[in-house]
Amino acid sequence: MPEIRIELDDKEIKRKLQELARKTGNLVPALKRIGEYMLRVTEDRFKKEQAPDGSKWKDVKPFTRAKKKHPKILTESGHLRGSIRYQLQGKDTLAVGTNVPYGAIHQLGGKTPARIITARMKKALYWRGASHPVKSVKHPGSVIPARPFLGVGKEDKEEVLNIVNDYLLARR
Repeated sequence: MPEIRIELDDKEIKRKLQELARKTGNLVPALKRIGEYMLRVTEDRFKKEQAPDGSKWKDVKPFTRAKKKHPKILTESGHLRGSIRYQLQGKDTLAVGTNVPYGAIHQLGGKTPARIITARMKKALYWRGASHPVKSVKHPGSVIPARPFLGVGKEDKEEVLNIVNDYLLARR
């Protein structure tokens, strides 16, 4: 499922999950609840335009802002935002991510490849400042800043531990 995979390597959470596995033999209910929580918190990140650590996403350039139909960053069509899913992989692994191909570059940042842009609807391309219309132009690629929407922040870690502790208390 996920096009991007971010692994949580937290000793405290792993220890608690191992304890729950020993006591119940079944992590699936807790992992499903954690998955639902992660979907909610990721949706909130899109609304607040912030990373898991609480930092604000880098704003878009004025030129891009002028072309956008939606005022929120990473929410032009809502496809990326609506593609976030969780999936249990086996009995002890939870994956949260997106299968949207451009999700990775928005999460991690990077540069799109150079490409040739060719006129399709008209005979030529023209833009303000161009000396003449052209049939095609070489675009050098765009630099996309990282705008992390997936991950586990400090508050998320506390909530995950609370979820696991709830299951542990219910088994006493």
